Amino acid sequence: MPPLPLASPADAVRLGYTLPSGREMEFLARASARLRRDAGRPISSTTSTVRLRVEGGKVMLPGGPVTAVSTVVRLPEDGGATLTGWRWDGMEHIHCIPLWCADVLVTYTHGLATIPDELLDLVCSVAVRLGQTEEAPGMEVGKRSESIDDYAVTYAVEAIETASGLLPGESQQLAAFLGSSPGAYVVRPR
Repeated sequence: MPPLPLASPADAVRLGYTLPSGREMEFLARASARLRRDAGRPISSTTSTVRLRVEGGKVMLPGGPVTAVSTVVRLPEDGGATLTGWRWDGMEHIHCIPLWCADVLVTYTHGLATIPDELLDLVCSVAVRLGQTEEAPGMEVGKRSESIDDYAVTYAVEAIETASGLLPGESQQLAAFLGSSPGAYVVRPR
């Protein structure tokens, strides 16, 4: 089941947006999916279990904001024992993990419990744009140009590309709100 939209039709109305009647949830869901894809991490609060490399007795948790850490466990191939004595700094690091642990599995909760108005506004504005784009001539997927007799029209490549994603300004606004995107994690095969 796909995640719920980040904004509701009531949010759109409260913020002054008008979405195509009867299709409000569809466009809000599509806009939310684009924001989540562009963010590269969950936006709404979720619980994840991830494998992380221990460096200097600590690990860095991706996908903040981190709101809780439940468990730190050795890998199954290392015995799978639950570790004790670790300390979460309330931000993105867990400290005091035994140095003999190369990697650990961490279960933690991260993301926004409540979506702030600034982000709701962005979701709604993208949803409105998607509603308008769908009805704009030439925005069908992959259509670059069309002609009838002596009449021809060519659509901007940029318009076709952004019809399925966020505009540069929208991406910048999302990045400014969420902070830098998560770094890459390289896992070495054993």
